[in-house]
Amino acid sequence: MPRIWSWTLFRLALALLAGALVGLIYDSPVLGMLIVALAALGWHLYNLYRLERWLASGSIADIPDGEGLWPQVFAKIQFIKTRAKRRGKRFRRLVKELRASTEAFPDGGVILNAQHEILNYNSAARLLLDLKARGDRGQRIENLLRHPDFVAYLRSPGERPAVEIPSPAGGDTWLSCRLIPYGPNQTLLLIRDVSQRVKIERVRRDFVANASHELRTPLTVMMGYLDTLADDPQKPAIWQQPVQVMQDQVQRMFRLVEDLLQLSKLESGEPVTRDRVVSVSGLVEAARREVLSLQGHPEQIEVQLNSAVNLLGKETELRSVVSNLVSNAARYTPAEGKVTISWTVDEEGGHLAVMDTGIGMSEADIPRVTERFYRADGGRARQSGGTGLGLSIVKYALRRHDADLEIRSRLGHGSSFICHFPRDRLALS
Repeated sequence: MPRIWSWTLFRLALALLAGALVGLIYDSPVLGMLIVALAALGWHLYNLYRLERWLASGSIADIPDGEGLWPQVFAKIQFIKTRAKRRGKRFRRLVKELRASTEAFPDGGVILNAQHEILNYNSAARLLLDLKARGDRGQRIENLLRHPDFVAYLRSPGERPAVEIPSPAGGDTWLSCRLIPYGPNQTLLLIRDVSQRVKIERVRRDFVANASHELRTPLTVMMGYLDTLADDPQKPAIWQQPVQVMQDQVQRMFRLVEDLLQLSKLESGEPVTRDRVVSVSGLVEAARREVLSLQGHPEQIEVQLNSAVNLLGKETELRSVVSNLVSNAARYTPAEGKVTISWTVDEEGGHLAVMDTGIGMSEADIPRVTERFYRADGGRARQSGGTGLGLSIVKYALRRHDADLEIRSRLGHGSSFICHFPRDRLALS
């Protein structure tokens, strides 16, 4: 036990003993001890009152004086208050520096609680979202950002890393929004102005669409003249091969233009409605016949339809998906190889898979094969007549049907392309 406490208890015991002795004179030692105890209690209550007043003043100096244990109590409390004040100053300095650094960010930042209510934000977020300092703090973020894509992303942030939406501030501003969980039940909403990139992408898409559309007429004219020249019996024999080469190249150019136009439509289109039933067996059979008409196609083309459930969507786009996947598999599979087309339905949805035993791809190629004009095997793709846009068309057509594309491949062991359709895209009734 500390010395100060031993001395205090010793003094209290002496005072009680003295009170008992004085009370003994009057034949009431208990009354004497009670009077001494009440006096000690009053003394301590008085010091507690002084302590409360001192704490209420907020002053560190002007420490109350006292006797016995109380001077040490006051000194310890003064030490704690001094240390807390230093820590408070350091904390306020850190908060000030943090606010200054966040204010310097070009991107907006909004702190949300577990209920998606706005706790704080920086100046960039205020400008990008047109926030009001008084009225918008405490508001739910979905009440300010009401775009359907953002609301869906807010409910399921793990499905995609970010979402792009038009700014509620108006104008031609587009925002990229990303949710980053941190701390206990808190989320940081990062907002970036991507208007310039969206504008450039729109210009690129419009240019590709317009240029492709304008190229169709001259290519059609060239194809007509070349067909006429090829059928001319009087043409010199030396022209035979050059005319054939020109026909092949113009035909290839025509296919490229058609793919560019189709890709442009898919990129700019909204999700497809669910009011049309599309036969999966019809899509698969059409793709199978198309492959069988190709020269050097694989000898084995197996179809496994494990369900009679059909899809809801747009037939032309779904036909393009299946056709591109199957023809792509046949293009990279030798004649002695095998292509398998399967359709299964489970609790998660429908799964259309196209598997081959062809040349396969490396792990580095898999994330990029859906990019425009990317070729895992450029030389082979050109020889086979591919445009480099087939898988890009597949990706965007699936996106319009709320579906995902999964790619599995091993170099030298073949590839698998699996289209995962959600249950609301299945014609279950």
